[in-house]
Amino acid sequence: MKKKIICISIIVGIMLLVCMFGRGIYFYGAYSIPNKNYFGSQYKEILHIMSFQDKKQANKIMEIVDGAFSFIGNKESADGGFGELSRYCITEEDAVIEEHDLKLITADFDNNKGYLWFVYNQEALDSNNQTTMGSWDILVRATLEKTNQGWIVVDTKEHP
Repeated sequence: MKKKIICISIIVGIMLLVCMFGRGIYFYGAYSIPNKNYFGSQYKEILHIMSFQDKKQANKIMEIVDGAFSFIGNKESADGGFGELSRYCITEEDAVIEEHDLKLITADFDNNKGYLWFVYNQEALDSNNQTTMGSWDILVRATLEKTNQGWIVVDTKEHP
């Protein structure tokens, strides 16, 4: 019985190490160059494993991010409705159709400050279904602040 407990403990320990280091290998491998140099010391945040509460809050923010990506309209409405996230909005002059996908990587919230990392793909199409603009596999770090209205994105950083 004692040998079984020791074996199970070793297996669980190995699985935890694989999960932790596997995550690092995947994210550092997928987004390492030039992102590691561009983001500097903030880049190590990408390995943060979210708590249940962080994930719940991050999903709420990702709904707002998704709204910004889905927006097609005029620049003034985008700026007023999405603030810093308006850079991901599509204007009517640029396209009539927008397609995107978002992937939350991690987030951390501490008192009144936080950050959120995500990856996006976005394509804008004109009325002839021709691509007018697009970005693929772009890593973003969003700086967050808590206000009376809740968490908001106050800055975004992505490799140019």
